[in-house]
Amino acid sequence: MIRELSKEEFLQTMESGMKDITQDAEAVVDIWEYAGSLLAENLISQYGFDNRLIEAVYSGENGHYQHVLLFTAQNNCYIVIVIDTEKRVILGHRLLDLNEEYGI
Repeated sequence: MIRELSKEEFLQTMESGMKDITQDAEAVVDIWEYAGSLLAENLISQYGFDNRLIEAVYSGENGHYQHVLLFTAQNNCYIVIVIDTEKRVILGHRLLDLNEEYGI
């Protein structure tokens, strides 16, 4: 079962010093079953899912949360899966529309 995080819930997982750890990230949990449910709801791209493509992984200064960005069908839009690294669970997801958020 998937869970969309509210904007407030998502922002609470944005730790200070969020940085791109894509090259060094280790899988805390297997996201692909959750991603399959996102795909069934047409929230992520079929191609990205089939090829297990991750755009980026971000983590905060204390490493409590990971944000895993998956491709959608829209340019500059990603589904962010939020992982609690201490509990090793997926908290939910949020659509990140860079066009809307940052005027890209």
